[in-house]
Amino acid sequence: VTLDKAQIAMEAGVNRVSLGAQSFRAEHLAFMDRPHSAEQTTRAFATFREAGFSNISLDLIFSIPGQTISQWEEDLHAALQLQPDHLSCYNLTYEPGTRLTRDAARGTVRPNPDSTDRQMFLRTREILAENGFAVYETSNFAGPGGLCRHNDHYWLQGDYVGVGPGASDHRAGVRSTNLKPLVAWAEALDRGTRPTASAETLTPTERGAEALWLGLRRTTGLDLEALSTRLGFDVGEYFAAPLARLVEQGLIEQPGSDLRLTPEGQLFGNSVGEEFLADPELANPEPPGRPRGSAAPPVPK
Repeated sequence: VTLDKAQIAMEAGVNRVSLGAQSFRAEHLAFMDRPHSAEQTTRAFATFREAGFSNISLDLIFSIPGQTISQWEEDLHAALQLQPDHLSCYNLTYEPGTRLTRDAARGTVRPNPDSTDRQMFLRTREILAENGFAVYETSNFAGPGGLCRHNDHYWLQGDYVGVGPGASDHRAGVRSTNLKPLVAWAEALDRGTRPTASAETLTPTERGAEALWLGLRRTTGLDLEALSTRLGFDVGEYFAAPLARLVEQGLIEQPGSDLRLTPEGQLFGNSVGEEFLADPELANPEPPGRPRGSAAPPVPK
């Protein structure tokens, strides 16, 4: 990050910056293969402030293997010293097909116990609340005026344009991803063609499953009636089985048409979302508005 680049972005209309700090400890950055240092994060933040940016966010990751609760608290306080306008604090996840997951399976990496994850999650909310940050989504916290509108747009399934290699694009249920290699992406543009690598058209039920998964991450939850109107079928009726199960388990609450996670459910947001994305009772669903016996839509992923 240089002052020239920051000023060019500002002059071009960019009004918000998010920096992937991830950690302020050298050993944790090295573990995650992050090439930057804590000092570079601090300098980059100061550079964007100098360029005139008044809305800057920092990304942090917690529950890195071996990380202690006190070390995570130190990371939070280091971030707060920079006086950001927004913080995203993500629990490290073990995704299929990654080196981290393979190392965990081999025993060369030992994930932190769930109890540590839970304590870090709760301490994050306590510390940030004490410093004036409001949680508005499972992993996102806004200072005064710092709420991220484009994040909220994603969680509400709004349309957005993906610009740049590997960027994603969504328009009314059609989702596409750009080519990731820089040269291939640039060559497609030089030919006057869209640099699309893959695309998919979501069915109404797939959109419904994703809307529940994403919408429940928001602190205010979602309105089932409004969602049903937007998608053209009764989402609450279609997903009645997993909704009833989650209410019984005390993970979600449903006052009227509103649906949101309970405090306990906030600790298991990913598991709750998976109930809608891959529920066994939806393996052969009767699609909304379609006669029995006709072709069913794909099962939500």
